[in-house]
Amino acid sequence: MVTGKYLDACAAEDGGLRDVMAAAEFSAPFREGWGRYLLPRPMFIEQERIRAAADDVAGLFDLLAGLPDRLFDGDPRKLCAAIGADERQAALMTRLADRPPRYGRADLYDDGSALRLLEFNVGSELGGVDVSEAGRALLATEAFGAFAAEFGLGHVDTVEAIARQFVAATGKDAPVVASLEAIGGMPKYLALQRSFQESVKRCGVEVLLGEVDEVERRGGRLYLRDRPVDLVLRYFTVGQLCRDPRNDPHVERIVRAHEAGEVVLWTPLTSAMFSYKSCLPLVSDPELRGELSAEEAALVDRILPWTRMLTPDLADLVRAERANMIIKPIGGLGGTGVHVGWDQTDREWAETVAACTGRGHIVQRRVRPRPEPVMDPRTGAIEEWSAVWGVFTVPDGYGGAFCRAMPSGTGSVVNLSGKGARIAPVFHY
Repeated sequence: MVTGKYLDACAAEDGGLRDVMAAAEFSAPFREGWGRYLLPRPMFIEQERIRAAADDVAGLFDLLAGLPDRLFDGDPRKLCAAIGADERQAALMTRLADRPPRYGRADLYDDGSALRLLEFNVGSELGGVDVSEAGRALLATEAFGAFAAEFGLGHVDTVEAIARQFVAATGKDAPVVASLEAIGGMPKYLALQRSFQESVKRCGVEVLLGEVDEVERRGGRLYLRDRPVDLVLRYFTVGQLCRDPRNDPHVERIVRAHEAGEVVLWTPLTSAMFSYKSCLPLVSDPELRGELSAEEAALVDRILPWTRMLTPDLADLVRAERANMIIKPIGGLGGTGVHVGWDQTDREWAETVAACTGRGHIVQRRVRPRPEPVMDPRTGAIEEWSAVWGVFTVPDGYGGAFCRAMPSGTGSVVNLSGKGARIAPVFHY
């Protein structure tokens, strides 16, 4: 309903909505980091639907975080072995016994009746945390502000939600946060890091940017260069640490400071084990989820499509249902290594299934996203786009959402490395 009304108003060309995204005022760091990716319009969704999905995401997080106790006698190393982590990865992820805070981003498709999970990014190394700044900027414009008031639109400020967690975790009203990448990791993401750094200032949080080899402990504090910090926002990953052992002594320094109460590590590497896609079959496979209550099983069925480890006994089924199957590596990021059956011939798919079976992949039933109509501001033409809804969960609830989108038919994986990919803030009605 709201999307149609919005497009009608854009078509009228007399209310200023058609070019409102280009006309909105953004900070220089936000425009540098995100400006070229902005979709001409925001996305709209019923508040009841997005909040119900957010509740299910939070519930799924709690199920995943409880897997060591439910299925592996409280031993996280047994979970690491079950999800396919090697000894080095397992050692890193179990270095701390902390149960991770409920912080992550679930990526979901809206099939028109439900929001269904594609993957769950658990941990602090999350993209899109400041896209809600675009929502704030739109509300400040005359054209969109009036439209939002007419239809009762609202949004959740993700930046504010995250800042609130840092205040709660440190017990300080104005904590100093060090956002740390692995050695050599900051240049690639510097523009996006600066955008978040700028946006969180309004919440009273100062973010310093650096790499792990720039920190030191002295006098009962952790320092980034010459500044004592209250919280480390971890953007270094298990994969980076495994690839480059130069990071090891510096990360160990941070972990020891966390153990000593000198700094808060947000989030511990413990979180990483629950980002493995091979965790999802543990709650999806009927043979493995006998520990779940009826309510928990219903939650899984609502949000998670059919998902299994790709084992030899499933190979025939996966080959036969090529048009409805997608194969993903258990630890892949950004769509790397994903194979979709509907883009392959029967022969190609049979070869793909053979190559992936028993080699650390999951298989998931396809979810067909509801197309989102988007108007080209220059021509007035309306095209269909595919959108992934990134829903943030934080310890005290729903942390907001944003969308990644691509023109329908331009790719099977919607991410910012894809041709024509864009991002959009999300409003609820």
